[in-house]
Amino acid sequence: MIGPKPMRLSSLVLATLLFSSGIAAAQTMAFDCPDPGTTFTYDSGVKVTSRGRDGVDCNMDRLGGKPFKLRALLFDNPSPDGADTSAYIAALRPERLWPLEVGRKIEARYSVGGSTWNYTLTVVRTEKRTGPQDKMIDTFVIEMNEHGDKGQRSVSRWWISPADKFAIRYDFSDGSKANRAVVTEVTR
Repeated sequence: MIGPKPMRLSSLVLATLLFSSGIAAAQTMAFDCPDPGTTFTYDSGVKVTSRGRDGVDCNMDRLGGKPFKLRALLFDNPSPDGADTSAYIAALRPERLWPLEVGRKIEARYSVGGSTWNYTLTVVRTEKRTGPQDKMIDTFVIEMNEHGDKGQRSVSRWWISPADKFAIRYDFSDGSKANRAVVTEVTR
């Protein structure tokens, strides 16, 4: 029979192992928008400020640009080039990915201009990542794979910070081009 001391010691060891691994595998992140007034500065110099929440949309302002809505912390409408992405967002319904939990996956299809695209969005893992001011922060990594009916392929990744309630990094690649956006500063 195990006495009280060994039992407490084994509980302490187990708790240490569970909590030292970063975000626990079973942990989730509920949807929320950054607090109003929070400003995010990207490595490109672009600044966006949170203006509050409207359902699964975060109301945002782009410094020197027009206001936009950020659906489920993933998709801008209008997009940075000014295009209306309402139909695309309605087809993907990214809000179905929430609450974030490793392994959660959604699939969608979108057709436009004679082409059809299939999408798979997955919360692939949690990860410690260098964030604003080079601090190590916990993130959920979301990956979106796109497959077009004419053989097109691309992958996008977002690193969502539960502490900032925002994507602190975004990467995109389709094999011929790549781009990224990294948040370098957060001011509240």
